[in-house]
Amino acid sequence: MFNWKKNIMNIKTVLYGGLFSVLGKITARSGRGFYNQRPWLQHYDDGVPSEIDIPNVPLQHFLLEAVRENGDAAFIQYFGRRMTYQHFYDLVLRFAAGLESLDIRKGDRIALILPNIPQFLIAYWAALTIGAIVVLINPLLSERELSEQIRTSGTKVVIALDRIYPRISKCWQESQVEHIVIAGIETYLPPFLRLAFRFKKRLQKNQERVKETSFTVLFRNLLSKIPQEQKIIVRADEAAVLIFTGGVTGTPKAAVLSHKNLVANAVQTKSWMPDLVEGKEKILAALPLIHSYGLSACLHFAVVTRSLLILEPRFHVKRIINDIEKYAVTVFPGVPTMYAAILKELKNRKARLSSLKACVSGGAPLPVSDKIVFESITGAHLVEGYGLTEASPITHCNPLKGEVKENSIGLPCPATDARVVDLKTGKPLPPHQVGELQVRGPQVMIGYWQKPDETHNVLTDDGWLSTGDLVYFDEFGYFFVVDRKKDVIFRGGFNIYPREVEKIIREHPKVLDVAVVGVEDDYYGETVKAVVVAHPETDLSKEELFTFVKKNLAQYKIPAVIEFRDHLPKNFLGKVLKREIVEKFTHKGREGVIINRK
Repeated sequence: MFNWKKNIMNIKTVLYGGLFSVLGKITARSGRGFYNQRPWLQHYDDGVPSEIDIPNVPLQHFLLEAVRENGDAAFIQYFGRRMTYQHFYDLVLRFAAGLESLDIRKGDRIALILPNIPQFLIAYWAALTIGAIVVLINPLLSERELSEQIRTSGTKVVIALDRIYPRISKCWQESQVEHIVIAGIETYLPPFLRLAFRFKKRLQKNQERVKETSFTVLFRNLLSKIPQEQKIIVRADEAAVLIFTGGVTGTPKAAVLSHKNLVANAVQTKSWMPDLVEGKEKILAALPLIHSYGLSACLHFAVVTRSLLILEPRFHVKRIINDIEKYAVTVFPGVPTMYAAILKELKNRKARLSSLKACVSGGAPLPVSDKIVFESITGAHLVEGYGLTEASPITHCNPLKGEVKENSIGLPCPATDARVVDLKTGKPLPPHQVGELQVRGPQVMIGYWQKPDETHNVLTDDGWLSTGDLVYFDEFGYFFVVDRKKDVIFRGGFNIYPREVEKIIREHPKVLDVAVVGVEDDYYGETVKAVVVAHPETDLSKEELFTFVKKNLAQYKIPAVIEFRDHLPKNFLGKVLKREIVEKFTHKGREGVIINRK
């Protein structure tokens, strides 16, 4: 006779021992048991908390605390010039008074169209201090794109670099903009570099000198205002930042992040690195601060840990390596292309990078080979993380000391829930099944700016954010991205994940980079196209690559089209702009390529 009690006790014993038992599998299929157990918590590094308290304060509270307790410590390193927390905060209060003199009030939008320069930081914290909402806009956008984002956000004041003034000077005609504040990249440079930079600008005859008018204001003149005693009350649940993103659907819109969202992500990031010493770290800000990744992992993280922030207006690999050596950088958030560029440069020179403790890669998949080589050279931990603008942005990261699984984005961060749901039913899936990643936590946005329908499409009533990424997870709580939901290729009756095809193609020793996309096909509806960048000075042919892929992929996954290019179109975070590849694919582009029709 079957002894039910004895077998149930055995099953419980296995469960309590931490193994994924039969009962665990059964409860996981319902989508409840597995997620409620949060198995990822068992794989956190020592010192990383499973839960954290999120202070109910506005973001600028941390800056004020740093000033009170660490005012004489250095906050900014901009080329050869340093600025203390106290000096910086004095400038913030002055600029806040300057903004109020332009009739900026709580809730008004202020657009920052700036690279990583001190004026960005001053304007950012000044705007938050008076309760304004900061709109972050990429300076590399076209005139039309800049105008559209300024208009959509209802921006009242634009703060921009002098060299892009011609691209935004007409935007007030079709928007609510009342003033444009002009900043110069050379202002806070050391004296010698400032003179050299200004001399170079004079030689550029095509660059007009911006003059102050009733509409155009010089940044430095707003710093001459006397700070007011009046204190503006800003609540943690109020909007702090608008960041434009393609988002889950691919249509540009502005994610609204509250003070609480940004505070939460800063605290979560700090908690993930318990070995860092408050007030002693040096963080390299080579990521653009106008992006949520750079904003959170560099700027906010520096303030919360009271660290020194080394500002770089743009990524220049030789200068980055020099910075790491000269300033003994300890934390370096970046993207795969940055780490790849550093490794390439180190082939031709020696450098002491042993000061690095923690490096986090995001924005795109991190090649395992680059991780291994980088860690062997520096001795630092280089781990891959994951996030999206709608989540401020960090939701997952690999342990800095614990197990790192190949091609995994890691574990959900403290105070973050994650699940994988079926694309059709929306029900939670068990381990090793591909579905859409959903996340929930205090870092998840308020919604999309003035787009309630778009918000409703990605945010459930109980706070789950649909990311648009197809993932699966294992029984230990490690998550793996398969592809973007919108990038899946539907070839006949098969679903093809571009990342899987890209992974195989990258294994060819002559391939430097690759992007796989779906393109229209008269017979299958959609077929696979691979755009390949070969290593310089190699003789890789389409036939050779086709033969290699054929040995390693199922027939239906093999690219019907293989095209070689010198480079792939990418954004400033290193993400391949696949839409551009698809849009440029014409009948003319089919000439000279291999067509796989089987």
